[in-house]
Amino acid sequence: MIATVPPQVLVAGIGEMVLTADVDIRLVAFGLGSCVALSLWDPRTRVGGLAHFMLPSGSAAGPPVKFVETGMGLFLSAFEAHGGSPRRAQIKAVGGAAMLAISPSALEIGRRNALAVEAALAGRGLALQARDLGGNAGRTVQLDVSTGRLHVKSLMKTADL
Repeated sequence: MIATVPPQVLVAGIGEMVLTADVDIRLVAFGLGSCVALSLWDPRTRVGGLAHFMLPSGSAAGPPVKFVETGMGLFLSAFEAHGGSPRRAQIKAVGGAAMLAISPSALEIGRRNALAVEAALAGRGLALQARDLGGNAGRTVQLDVSTGRLHVKSLMKTADL
């Protein structure tokens, strides 16, 4: 009988990022509501990164990628420091749901987060290759560093990006 060892998991909590070049590790962000998870995966070096952005902007101190505005540069620099190239990377985003919709325009944090991520990437000449943004259901994502597959699971559906 051959025993298989399940892959190790690194979790990106709210405002955190995780990165690795170890293909036996999976990167996970649990319970994305209005937050947006951004994944980067370089197919040449097989470096993966996952950031869990909470808000589009802000000035309070906190975790490194709490705000898209200040955290995007940190995340991209960390990805490069691990051997990945943002220009070569598969870039995918998940989340940005309308979780606090008291009225149709109430805060719109999820929509604003999604727009901030896309604008921050565009400002650096980068674009999303895949997205699962918006809606009103929370999601959990898992990046398989060996393949670049981003598995998205919610109460409504399960998909691979």
